[in-house]
Amino acid sequence: MIECRAIKMLQDASSWLDEKPYKEIFDGRIHEKVSPKRTHGIVQGRIVSLLSAWGGGRGDIVVEWRVYLNRTTTLVPDVSFMSDERLRALSEKERETPPLAPELVVEIRSPDNRKRNILRKEALYLAHGAAAVLDIDPQARTIRVIDANGEVTLGPGDTFSHPTFPGLILAVDDVFAPLNRHRESV
Repeated sequence: MIECRAIKMLQDASSWLDEKPYKEIFDGRIHEKVSPKRTHGIVQGRIVSLLSAWGGGRGDIVVEWRVYLNRTTTLVPDVSFMSDERLRALSEKERETPPLAPELVVEIRSPDNRKRNILRKEALYLAHGAAAVLDIDPQARTIRVIDANGEVTLGPGDTFSHPTFPGLILAVDDVFAPLNRHRESV
């Protein structure tokens, strides 16, 4: 019954799903994306910059890219990376709204995010093709890395690297540098 209702929601959603605030549908429910604030935007911009320096010639780095994981689930990651190899396997229409998760998904926490929704979305991304999910917490200045092998939390002085993304090294300190700069200047 929940699946039928979710399918109907997705079929009827074309007129409002992508209006701001964006909506996501999973587990038979509509979830409004938390409205981003300054801190979220700064970290999101920084991630895009760091990923673009590494992966601009390897694939697409996209902000707020809607993906359809199945007939009942659609999510909007804060930042995504999808390789050229994976993109080539998709039709032009599918490239606009992929039917799978990007290889790298970045979600940036806002104070109003619900922990259970964060965990559920991470599981959905991994189940539908993501190699890694980065759960970035600007308040704690940490990055939780979730992949098929489990999870690890990175803090100051740590770096993220992953065998699926050769050459990509994200230093936690670099990710939060703009926030620290603003903190020091106030």
